[in-house]
Amino acid sequence: MRRRTAGLLPGLALAVAACSGGASASPPGSGSASGTGDAAARQYCTDKGGMLVDRTATWNANADPAAQLPLAETITFCEFESGQGDGTTRISVDLVTLSSTSPTLASVAYLSDVRTTQPREPSVNPAQFSCATDYAGSSAFGSSAAGGGWLDPSQPVFTVIDMCVFPDLSAIDAFGLWYHANGVVRGADLATKFRYDPGDRLPAIFEAPGR
Repeated sequence: MRRRTAGLLPGLALAVAACSGGASASPPGSGSASGTGDAAARQYCTDKGGMLVDRTATWNANADPAAQLPLAETITFCEFESGQGDGTTRISVDLVTLSSTSPTLASVAYLSDVRTTQPREPSVNPAQFSCATDYAGSSAFGSSAAGGGWLDPSQPVFTVIDMCVFPDLSAIDAFGLWYHANGVVRGADLATKFRYDPGDRLPAIFEAPGR
């Protein structure tokens, strides 16, 4: 894996259908990213220097609160932050992906160094486009222009984060994934935080650079 340096570049999500209602997730390695996470997964996050952040899938997340539609799913993510002031960056990942010794689609995607596809229309969100096109994930809410995201109103800067959600229910910050694939680390290099270590045998789930 090539070396990456921290940097700042300009910075939506699928509501997971498993309605946990705040119940504890299965133990790390079980493949379930939903819910608040078990105690060991939460402890692993904080031991690695991460913050536990509860986010609710919210349609129309960038609108005034009265116009937002909170959906049924709330998930505790582990988030890493670096930098100061306007140079602060953050990345978010589900607790199972971070703490499991087994792979998830989100961890393999982050580690795969996929060459991202640039959308033809400059107005298209490149991280959302790459999540769908390069990783077969989803960060979109519905089909309207309103969109959505994972919301925590208590966060003064990173109030809404676009999560790339995969079919195994693992999830990772879409912008963090996109920037990492393009050589920029936001928040922290998750390759040094994941408990999962593929060594030189990373599963060939996603296409390698130079496809």
